[in-house]
Amino acid sequence: MKEKDLTSYMQSVIGCLEKDRKRPAAHTYRYALKSFMKFSGGEDMPVDKVFMPGRLKEYEEWMKRDGKSLNTISTYMRTLKAVYNRLVAEKVLPYEAKLFDGIYTKVEQQTKRALTKEQTGVLLHADFRQLPQKERRALAYFLLMLLLRGMPFIDLAHLRRQDIKGNYLVYCRHKTGRQLTVHIPREAAWLLEEFRNDNPDSVYLLPILDGKQKDKGEPYACYLHALRNFNKDLVKMAAVLLPGVKISSYTARHTWATLAFYQGMSVGIISKALGHSSIKVTETYLKPFENEKVDAANDALIAALQVA
Repeated sequence: MKEKDLTSYMQSVIGCLEKDRKRPAAHTYRYALKSFMKFSGGEDMPVDKVFMPGRLKEYEEWMKRDGKSLNTISTYMRTLKAVYNRLVAEKVLPYEAKLFDGIYTKVEQQTKRALTKEQTGVLLHADFRQLPQKERRALAYFLLMLLLRGMPFIDLAHLRRQDIKGNYLVYCRHKTGRQLTVHIPREAAWLLEEFRNDNPDSVYLLPILDGKQKDKGEPYACYLHALRNFNKDLVKMAAVLLPGVKISSYTARHTWATLAFYQGMSVGIISKALGHSSIKVTETYLKPFENEKVDAANDALIAALQVA
């Protein structure tokens, strides 16, 4: 059997992901490969030389010295682990149960990703007239994501006019392909109307993917361009309405999930609302907030004991 090198193998996987329209995953694989090639000094390696405990640990330590965040390190390592599992399934490499032991592959969720109830209220009741046009539109998109059950920005951007069915949005999640039916609350209906796409030639409900960026290349690159602009405009909007508060495209989704959790909504319902592939994904999402809830319950218990 011809020896496989990491670059050609990962590029073949990227090609398959692109063909299956799994562009976010393809994007992650591409950047993971780029990072590993930088670590190796541009030298391509046979896969059996890559998937060695010592080599993987060296790569992890190199990323730490290079200033990569823990989440980035975890993302790239989990990508390599997925590549390894493919190679094992294809019988290119033997299975080694402990190969990734001691390698950082955790997903760190940070509570700062979610806004508090009070901060969310400030945005919900903000006067749009005090904001410039771009920041006004960024606020509208953020609120729509929040009000439509924590909808991801990629799904909001790809909503089509035909996805509106009466008082509902019926669309497929970009990441999983799962169909969701979401009721359009009154607070979201006026935003959809006020900020709707006025280009009659566009299929999109909102003008996020229309405009000059469509000349920059393939569709997913256009989306990334729109995402970068959205995050920049969110930062400017937050500087006016929530000074000192960090906000990004992830914040609306995490805020919805967190507030729902504190309202007592079951993890199963939250999982279904978010369109997660399994409850395990949702549990990972909400794990940082469980300790806070337990601490609050403990404080209440101690207070009750003091009264007694």
